[in-house]
Amino acid sequence: MYQDPKRIRSRYGAINLDEYEARLIDAMVDYTGIERATLLRQLILKEALETLGISDLDTASVAQHAG
Repeated sequence: MYQDPKRIRSRYGAINLDEYEARLIDAMVDYTGIERATLLRQLILKEALETLGISDLDTASVAQHAG
């Protein structure tokens, strides 16, 4: 059914945020128009790539959607 079954997304983990952190994420969702789960996934993957030193890969980012 899928070309690459490894690309099917499934629940991986959950995060706990305080009210201020949640409001910040909600504000980003409102600003970008991206769904919350998609936004969080993009932020996590962007940070992971930067941490590994490969952030220069051409990937869709939050900034591209915002502006």
